Amino acid sequence: MNRKIYRSYLSVSVALTLGLTGCSLFDSEDSSSTVPVEPLPSNIEGSASIDFNVFISGKAVKGTLRGAELTVKELKNGQLVDVAFRSELGTIEKTATGTSEAVAVELARSQILSESPQSLLTADDGTYGFYIDQQFSGALYITIKTTKASGFIKCDAILGCGDFSESSENDSNSNSKIDFDEWYQDDLTLNVVKEITAQASRQARGAEGTTKSYTANATIFTTLASELLQKASQDGEGINSETVANASLNTLLILLGPEAAKDAVLLSGDISLGGAVDFTDVTSEDTIDSGTLALINVASTLQNIASNSGENSSLSSVLETLKQGVSNGNLKGSEDAAVAQLAATLQEEVNKTATVFVAIASGDIEAIKAALKEVAPELDDESLNDLADKAKDARDQAIESGATDENALEDAAEDSKNAVEDLGCEGDECNADDSSLISDSLTELLASLSQSQTQLTSLNQAYNELTSGLQAVIALGEAAQTQEEKENYLKAADDFIAEFSVSNIEQETVVLVSRVGQILASAEGLLALTADAQSAVTDSQALVNNTASLSSNVTGMIAGANAEREKAIALLDDASSAAKVLAEAAIERAKESEQTFNTANVDVQSQVADATNLFASAGTDLVALEAALTSSQSALDKFNTLNALTTDILSNVELAKTRAEEYLALATTDAQRAEAQQFVTESTTIQQTITESVTTFKATESDIRTLNSNVSFAVDNARGKSGTDKMTSIAFVTREGADAVFNAGEVVYDVLRDIWDQNLDSGSHTGTAPNYPEWTYRYNTDTYAIELTNTQGDEEILANAQVNSGATSKIILTWTGTLKSTDGQTVLVKSPDLAECERWSLDLIAQPNASCSVVFIDGSITTIEDARNFDASSARTFNIVEFVDGQYGFNGTLSSELTSTDSAGNTVPLFVSDAIENLNVVISGTTAELIFTADFELKNEDDNDDLGLAKIMLNEFNGYVFNVNLLDTDGPLVGDVTLYSDSTPVKVGDVLEITNGFRVTYIDGQVIDYTDIDFLGQNIN
Repeated sequence: MNRKIYRSYLSVSVALTLGLTGCSLFDSEDSSSTVPVEPLPSNIEGSASIDFNVFISGKAVKGTLRGAELTVKELKNGQLVDVAFRSELGTIEKTATGTSEAVAVELARSQILSESPQSLLTADDGTYGFYIDQQFSGALYITIKTTKASGFIKCDAILGCGDFSESSENDSNSNSKIDFDEWYQDDLTLNVVKEITAQASRQARGAEGTTKSYTANATIFTTLASELLQKASQDGEGINSETVANASLNTLLILLGPEAAKDAVLLSGDISLGGAVDFTDVTSEDTIDSGTLALINVASTLQNIASNSGENSSLSSVLETLKQGVSNGNLKGSEDAAVAQLAATLQEEVNKTATVFVAIASGDIEAIKAALKEVAPELDDESLNDLADKAKDARDQAIESGATDENALEDAAEDSKNAVEDLGCEGDECNADDSSLISDSLTELLASLSQSQTQLTSLNQAYNELTSGLQAVIALGEAAQTQEEKENYLKAADDFIAEFSVSNIEQETVVLVSRVGQILASAEGLLALTADAQSAVTDSQALVNNTASLSSNVTGMIAGANAEREKAIALLDDASSAAKVLAEAAIERAKESEQTFNTANVDVQSQVADATNLFASAGTDLVALEAALTSSQSALDKFNTLNALTTDILSNVELAKTRAEEYLALATTDAQRAEAQQFVTESTTIQQTITESVTTFKATESDIRTLNSNVSFAVDNARGKSGTDKMTSIAFVTREGADAVFNAGEVVYDVLRDIWDQNLDSGSHTGTAPNYPEWTYRYNTDTYAIELTNTQGDEEILANAQVNSGATSKIILTWTGTLKSTDGQTVLVKSPDLAECERWSLDLIAQPNASCSVVFIDGSITTIEDARNFDASSARTFNIVEFVDGQYGFNGTLSSELTSTDSAGNTVPLFVSDAIENLNVVISGTTAELIFTADFELKNEDDNDDLGLAKIMLNEFNGYVFNVNLLDTDGPLVGDVTLYSDSTPVKVGDVLEITNGFRVTYIDGQVIDYTDIDFLGQNIN
């Protein structure tokens, strides 16, 4: 410590007061002595040293932003203030002079601050990085900006990004349009706020000597979150993990909605940790999942909107409108007209974008063209073909990069399409503190955590196996004495490096490191909302540490392997000997690659031939078609597997040729030159042969995908027809079951009305149902037991009731009975349990294990008879039903809810004149070995029944759904037949109600009339 004592203003003042210049303290007031003032020192030195070794890196993506200006500030109390940073790792020391050492130190620090770059530029791939003071603790506010004159944006919108204002070298096809995958210039500003803690410890990914590192990607989504964080800072809130998580989750919630936000849960802790994926150029460090694709869909759609909303619209103006909505807490349903309009347009357009992405993910070029033509019918054939090719190339690159695989990409596209079907939130949905949202998000997070733990276990196992291989190489090196042993050592080292590369462990570990960092941040964010996330935080931290350890080990392994190869090269007498060994090793691997490819290619083509033959002979037989589909899908899977290997195969043969040429260049004797020339000839032949074979193989992709699509189309069509054929038995069950139960229900309600109208005395009473004279009843006013008997048939009903009093009272009945439908079907209603029915009436259980009816009375009653003084507002029933004879058996349930309205749609009491009765019915169970669920909406007006909706789901038959409803009050019923066997519904037919049934027009053009389908006996024609 510097212990020099310098005079301060205070010491000078005291000296003046005490007359330290030599004058007596007791001199008279009129003394003429003067005290000279000593000037303040101005040459006191002070030094400041700052270690710029905390690395901040990220990627700017809307599409990719290259050559964009990057500036760095600190967000403090809502204001942006200067902060010291450097583009390179290092320690900066400055010396200054001042009136004190403290002042001098501050001047030196100010000088370091002033010498910070005015701005940096993003790289061609949109990446950036800089270093800050290792002692810095606070919130960085990073801005990345392009203009119409500086920086470039990659067009990531499938349908393009507008038009070039003038001729541009970036217009690759000279059509004056900014197409997908082309660069253009425009005004755009992205922001990201990053919380930095001096104590934080993250895996360093900067240069050697970096102590900590942080990921801070800049996207549209981080820009919206930054708006919330700046507002929070202005309101006096500190920027910490809780506020970052709150802003991240709210951004996802407001923009995407609850369901999509759950898919993107790994960004809910810190949205800057991911989502910066440009689909035009997916790299090995990217991860493609449903959450990421949902973000890509939205970002791409926003660009489409900006490009097609008139001259006054731009991406920047769209982003400003989004900021306004996010700041106000909602987009959907916003009171701001511009925000609400943007939300509506975004919802409409993102569905189109997601549909196109599903086609792109399939890799089927014809499917891509069809999807593009559907959303952009104005595209001419040339533009359509060009765009489809670009989209498929982007998809193929995403797979080849390792960011995803064929099946994972297709699943993610389907999931993201479903996730964006209902963007945004309204009311309570926008509450980030909602317990259901938090619980679901935590469930998603724990699933990702478990998946990552499993992946770490797998990678550790792969690392251990590779370790054994490296140890074997080291052992060879330690024992190598003879020329042959040294050559074997070199070959083993080179083969190990090739094996290491093929294992892909390095790339997979890099991706896992990024993923577990997101998991930890999300877990920490959720912990601020629920203590239930504590175990997730603990496990995530352990996973981060273990993954970092693996990453370090993998890095050490490849360094060690390269060192062994260099050591082996050095052991050989001359460079030509080493070149020979390396060439031989590469040629051997190239031959193995060629053999692997040829064997797999024969298998692919054989599978294609089998699938083609099966399809040709299948006709319309569903079983045979499904066998053909299994075969064609296997052919496509085998093609995809081999196709993913072709890049490495071609690299292997290219390396063999390169090494052979290197050996030829280093050969020193005629024998070596002759041998090397032979290697060159051999490797060249291998390269030419395998390149031609791979080219031919890749050319079969379109035919294989077309075959699979054609078979899939035929299977869907056949499944639709087969499913509708099964409607006959289900229609009988629904018609007969509903007939019997509804008739019985009407009798019970008729008797109840008769009972409460009579004002009966205590005890047992008998009577006849007023509107159903064939039914007699016995009723006990004390026990509420009701016995009903049909005097004209073998039908009986036994019921028990109770009354639950309250502002809205309930008459609760449980019952059992033997009933007959109109066609004579015997129907049993089973399982009476009054206590179970009461729990159901109180909504304590979703459905009872009993047959129940509940009548809701608008008033407080203590007996059933009291109900005569009040209105019944609604009634609902749940019945456990079995058919015991007839053509079709059935075991299941029938439930319904009855309400009434007047002609204007206003709610009115039940059982009153001129009321329109609305009945919702659900029948679920098993018949003819079919498990089904049927939903119906029925309206009774002036004693005429109209079926308003029918939705029949065959639960275990390819997701078959028959769905019809009224488009207008005049009918007829219209709808569709759809299969939901995959995550994306496939419509296989259009339905139109006809007299006594329905007409279905299937996707193959065939029209079939089904006159034996009458679900409730209520057809309106």
